[in-house]
Amino acid sequence: MTTRLRVIAWTLVAACAAPGALRAQHHGTHWTYEGATGPAHWGSLDTAFAKCAKGHAQSPIDIAAPAGGTLSAITVKYQPTKINVVNNGHTIQVNYDSGSAIEVDGVRYKLIQFHFHVPSEHTIGGKPAAAELHLVHRSAKGHLAVIGVLMEVGAENAALAPLWAHLPAKAGPAQKVDARINAADLLPASHTTYRYNGSLTTPPCSEGVQWMVMTTPITVSDQQLASLKAILHGNNRPVQAIDGRTISSDAK
Repeated sequence: MTTRLRVIAWTLVAACAAPGALRAQHHGTHWTYEGATGPAHWGSLDTAFAKCAKGHAQSPIDIAAPAGGTLSAITVKYQPTKINVVNNGHTIQVNYDSGSAIEVDGVRYKLIQFHFHVPSEHTIGGKPAAAELHLVHRSAKGHLAVIGVLMEVGAENAALAPLWAHLPAKAGPAQKVDARINAADLLPASHTTYRYNGSLTTPPCSEGVQWMVMTTPITVSDQQLASLKAILHGNNRPVQAIDGRTISSDAK
């Protein structure tokens, strides 16, 4: 397999190039969101997936009673991207053009891709949102930072319209669409967050991921949610144990 094909194979399935994930996906370990290959069994499907069962900083989590305080600002430097969309059998994912990034605590993280979960993976006080958007970033040292944006039913989301017009109904190769989308328009106006140290929410469940879940949700219309649910539903990993971790928030 060429280097380019390796990169594509990983990008289609998980967040970005975490070493365990790259190895696991190369030999094609099959996993799903239900049954014998669902979340309760991920840890036993492959030795590279061991963290899914034995990790102590797993994601997603239920966010309840976060500690208040002052957190460093997230500097968002997103540019529009051509829509390169793929249904990889687990989610709908847009692979992002180079040049967009966030900066947190003096570290720059490049935006690699964004994707969706229906219903949300993170819950707030035990309650899930209708859906959740994950924007996945990677630093020059390979560290991951993910922004989670909860999605609730309300006004139509105009920023999603160019993508929604081309949602791939079935799993297959990435499709290049003659349209553009800007991830900056997918964020709520307020950038206050819940933050904690966690993991990828898909196998191999690699830890060391910096999570920043926006405290304010964005909206999608009933029709937009229905379109997404017609393709995805139940692609949410159950919430995981906190295991003594601190959840911080800069929301007032």
